[in-house]
Amino acid sequence: MTTDAGSVANFSAPLPAGSNEVYADGWFNITKEGVAGNNVPYFRFFNGNTRFVDVYRSNGGVGPLWLRVAAPNGTLGYTNLKTNVPLGTWHHLVMHVIPNGASTTVEIWFDGKLLYSSKQVATGFNEVTKMQLGAEHRRQAGDSYIDDVVIKAGKAGGQLPGTFNPTSPTRVLDTRNSAPVKADSAVTFQVAGANGIPAKVSAVVFNLTVTQPRSLGFITAYASGTARPNASNLNFSAGQTVPNLVTVPVGADGKVTLFNRSSGSSQLIADVTGYYVTGTPATAGAFKSLQPARLLDTRNSAAVRADSAVSFQVAGANGIPASVAAVVFNLTVTQPKSLGFITAYASGKARPNASNLNFSAGQTVPNLVTVPVGADGKVTLFNRSAGTSQLIADVAGYYLPGTPTATGAFKALGPTRVLDTRNTAPVKADSAVTFQVAGANGVPTGALAAVFNLTVTSPKSFGFITAYPSGSARPNASNLNFSTGQTVPNLANVPVGSDGRVALFNRSSGSAQLIADLAGYFLP
Repeated sequence: MTTDAGSVANFSAPLPAGSNEVYADGWFNITKEGVAGNNVPYFRFFNGNTRFVDVYRSNGGVGPLWLRVAAPNGTLGYTNLKTNVPLGTWHHLVMHVIPNGASTTVEIWFDGKLLYSSKQVATGFNEVTKMQLGAEHRRQAGDSYIDDVVIKAGKAGGQLPGTFNPTSPTRVLDTRNSAPVKADSAVTFQVAGANGIPAKVSAVVFNLTVTQPRSLGFITAYASGTARPNASNLNFSAGQTVPNLVTVPVGADGKVTLFNRSSGSSQLIADVTGYYVTGTPATAGAFKSLQPARLLDTRNSAAVRADSAVSFQVAGANGIPASVAAVVFNLTVTQPKSLGFITAYASGKARPNASNLNFSAGQTVPNLVTVPVGADGKVTLFNRSAGTSQLIADVAGYYLPGTPTATGAFKALGPTRVLDTRNTAPVKADSAVTFQVAGANGVPTGALAAVFNLTVTSPKSFGFITAYPSGSARPNASNLNFSTGQTVPNLANVPVGSDGRVALFNRSSGSAQLIADLAGYFLP
């Protein structure tokens, strides 16, 4: 890797066809930095002639270590690994790369310490075809000694059935770019095989937003090619913009259908945040999706009284096993006599300081809920309000019991408040706040994604909130839409940044208060 006679600027080797998991391991001693304007590389990962992931020692100063990634559009992104490499010293570098489009895995160890770990690195490739040591050409060369290099390449084993794979929030549907969904009509969109999602998945998680509806109504999401269920995912009035997180099975054709049960047209937007691996779930914390089915409808019995609770059976009902760890259901409040909020928690447990659904008198408001199931197989809903409320629960799926250990398995937590800007300061217009997830509140370092109920309150203007991994580019997606003065909740399922944090951006011309109640996390 020098310009000396007999030396080489680089060494490259082709990998077996179909290699989509690579471990690169070696010892390096950089004795002289690169020529002016260049740096000294370590491992470089190629697809064809395109270098899409590499690590290098930067020239100048104390020689910081950097990760460089080529995004799908060719734009280069740089991450300072916050480790300096003195010249003339031996160091051990290990890299693990699983190219998977927008959900590429990159892990880097330096002298036995994990410096970087993310399953949300966005690249344009699903295969590594060549590995390279050193620079592209001699004019980039420095002096480097390399020893004990081992490259292991093959096909990724993949995650177990029912485990979750988060993706960077990606817009997969926006009918404003085509035509609104007509009254009592449906729109179908592709999930599997698009935007880095495998060709076969069991279920998908996406944030659904309705805007510009011409009449009141609701949206039902279900697997393409199956019968439309008696359930709702999103309720709205004329002119409202309303979001809700959706977890729904994917059809055999890889698509999801959205039905507009309304007397007027509606515009629909869907932002995907992840998917569940196909197959029969068998490991603890794996998710089994279900066609939506109604578990509770107090309109058939009696409204829930002020400051009172209702419990309903989950385990052993509607195809759910007698033993489950947690359940996912769409909760809707309707005909509330006063403003208030609903708290969902495991039956038999103390009611936590958290909310799942906020409402004003007379509103019909939905929100997805992920909550542990009590020892009696039930879930409790508490109506913290001065008036009665009618409650409806439509199941979306459940998590298997046991101690989760597999990557992408879910660990439910009793709702825990992890952010409340009312105790500090509101989030300013067009500004962000971050909060710690991994390494706090019982969540391990390296957690893949967090599930939390996000609430906006006291906003000074209309706008929306975007949740995304800390340290990554803000995506073109929304998690929560609001008007001036509104209090609006929505469940969020968001990848965790390499620093263990999640960012919330307030896209608005006024400040807003934000609250986050953690419901659980997915294991690394």
